[in-house]
Amino acid sequence: MNTLSADIQALVFDLDDTLYPEIHYVRSGFRVIAARLSAPDRDPDSIFNLLIQAFESGPRDRVFNTVLQQLGQNDDPQLIAELVRLYRTHRPTIHLDNSTRRLLAALKKNYTLGLLTDGYLPAQPLKVEALQLQKYIPHILYTEELGRQFWKPSPVPFEKMTQRLRCPPAQTVYIADNPAKDFLAPLQLGWFTIRLQHPTQLHSTLTPALGSQPHFTISSLTDLPSLLPLF
Repeated sequence: MNTLSADIQALVFDLDDTLYPEIHYVRSGFRVIAARLSAPDRDPDSIFNLLIQAFESGPRDRVFNTVLQQLGQNDDPQLIAELVRLYRTHRPTIHLDNSTRRLLAALKKNYTLGLLTDGYLPAQPLKVEALQLQKYIPHILYTEELGRQFWKPSPVPFEKMTQRLRCPPAQTVYIADNPAKDFLAPLQLGWFTIRLQHPTQLHSTLTPALGSQPHFTISSLTDLPSLLPLF
């Protein structure tokens, strides 16, 4: 199969590292954290660089702890909780690139578009707002609103998206980046799947989980039209 079925009616996108580079959100959040931790003897730029270095070297879930220790501060739970809250509630400085904006505008003429994304609230809606995705995508589902137990790879959000789209699974496509969790449920439900994979993604080196091999892999969203019968 070199292209998708001519019966395809709906395209559903993941958000992070699919419609925009997730590292841009990370950097945006770290700017806010750096400003919070700055002091007369510690400028925000130097703290921002420490945050980026800690993120790149890992573990990523210990970045704030690592940087606080480097700054000579105790990583007390209350401060960590405050930093996490600031990170998740900040209004991100992110945007759609022009090629993605043009692509979505073209796709909405022939397909029903949806967005299905994991992630904490209110972080995900704030990303959608910053990217102005409501202009292009009418059906948006945040799995966190269903409950943490329904994050991917749960099939529940995909079933709910099918209901919202009013489109049969066999005529629906999911485009996402993380093979460890993104494709298992839609494949089991009969959706088509496309992995977007390029070196700058946070999960670019992950291999598909058992039963999660996507139908197609592309290196850029600009490759998507070549798989679609209507464009």
